[in-house]
Amino acid sequence: MERIVDIATDGRHLSAHRGFLVVSEERREVGRIPLDDVCAVIIHAHGVTWTTNLVVALAERGAILLLCGPNHAPVAVCLPLEGHHAQNARIRAQLEAGRPLLKQLWRQVIVAKISWQAAVLESCGVSASAFDLLARKVRSGDPDNVEAQAARRYWPLLMGEAFRRDREADGVNALLNYGYTVLRSLCARSAVAAGLHPSMGIHHANRTNAFALADDLVEPLRPLVDALALRLVAAGIETVTPEAKRAFASLIALDLPVEGGTTTVAGAAQRTAQTLATAFQTGRSAELVLPRPPSRLELAGLGALVR
Repeated sequence: MERIVDIATDGRHLSAHRGFLVVSEERREVGRIPLDDVCAVIIHAHGVTWTTNLVVALAERGAILLLCGPNHAPVAVCLPLEGHHAQNARIRAQLEAGRPLLKQLWRQVIVAKISWQAAVLESCGVSASAFDLLARKVRSGDPDNVEAQAARRYWPLLMGEAFRRDREADGVNALLNYGYTVLRSLCARSAVAAGLHPSMGIHHANRTNAFALADDLVEPLRPLVDALALRLVAAGIETVTPEAKRAFASLIALDLPVEGGTTTVAGAAQRTAQTLATAFQTGRSAELVLPRPPSRLELAGLGALVR
């Protein structure tokens, strides 16, 4: 089982010992976890130290080390250089992908995101018929910015008219930042494992952004974080507490629908990255398989994460 380790207490020291990630404080062990189970290590506290041996051990297993700022948004990441046996060919195909292919891929991502937003709204008892129409309006590359049109409808319907998405704000915005960070790290790891470079995006492009591709791949999954944040607030958890962190870290094991059965969020992210690599190599956008929107019953499973 892949697990996300969150370090939020100053004075902790992280090391690798006999196949375990060991957490210590003042030379006294306070916890350990098998390195093979670790998907990502997210560090929020600013008084934490770690050994090079640990970083190497994480990289050898395809896991990432992620550093966050005070607003719980990621500011730096350590990624493995080797993630797949065909990495060289796949990164070359990713680098050489033409604009028509990238624009078609981005259209699919936005259609999927809007469909997920509709599913989350419907699970809250809100009519989302307008979102089906918006999804059909998305053209190659989304030149009409239908993504933004959907967002302007989505947030007031989900969070109330007074809500404003602000990455620097506290409260529910901080919960969203943290949840997105968890899934962003999962998508970054999935991209590397598929032999892709996470800084070369489909749509997001910023020379200082090491997560551009992860930011693309996480888009359809963002409403999952929104839905969980809403449930946390309803349970009286309005800040990034240990309970909130456990809930968001558990998201990667939530079941999602796939053709012929179910998979976890982690499995869906891996499948998306692998099929994107195939799309780059074949030049066919239809190869990309994005996560399907969950049903109301499947989204009800989020309630079990809030405790």
